[in-house]
Amino acid sequence: MTDDAGDEEPMHETGIFSEIDRAENPAQLLATLSEFYAAYGFHAVCYVLPSLSEPGRFQMFERGMPADWMKRYFEMDFCLVDPIPDYVIKTGKVDTLHNILESTVVTEKQREYLDEFYRSGVTNGLGMPTHGRTHSRGFFGITQVSDEDLADVDRSLMHAVAQHAHWKFERLGMDTGKDMSRLSPRECEILKWVAAGKSNPDIATILGISNATVATHLKRTFAKLDVHDRVSAAMMAHRLGMV
Repeated sequence: MTDDAGDEEPMHETGIFSEIDRAENPAQLLATLSEFYAAYGFHAVCYVLPSLSEPGRFQMFERGMPADWMKRYFEMDFCLVDPIPDYVIKTGKVDTLHNILESTVVTEKQREYLDEFYRSGVTNGLGMPTHGRTHSRGFFGITQVSDEDLADVDRSLMHAVAQHAHWKFERLGMDTGKDMSRLSPRECEILKWVAAGKSNPDIATILGISNATVATHLKRTFAKLDVHDRVSAAMMAHRLGMV
């Protein structure tokens, strides 16, 4: 008998859809997606939603992307110039990141961004468009993969999983009992910064308040929105049109 303990079998292609349906919150859903895509060699996943209230901006949720690059991405507000999600959403096609970038006409600012992107440690991968039942559109990117795994992967399956996840994110974010009028102006302000990817110390510096005050406001906000983590809170802010 051979020992295959080190070789994890990917979730059965029907099992992943059940796993997605069982997710109870956005953080759990992201963890499920990370495990699934990693089994096929993709060790990073990001989910992008264009802003409902600010055209040109979008919200990103990720797992496994290079930490230094993500810090730089949020600090420099690169969502304003990143051409990849917008291109994929507009074309509606699944393709490799390298092919997407070769096909994209970019501005000078976007070229400067891409110069940094190419040095970021992000590998080639797949860009996939998704759409919601309420006409919302999204983008999934899966990266940190070898050339061999990228060439061999079933793109249709990867896309189907991303699409199913988009629908699940929609269901998790829709709850008529979550009324933003229950939040104080300060809580709304802090929630917007959380949705922008800012840490508690960042928010404290921006607003000129203490870390403890930020933490207290977030605790109250989580309770009012019935969420338990920053990802879920940020998703709620997006669904309610705050970002």
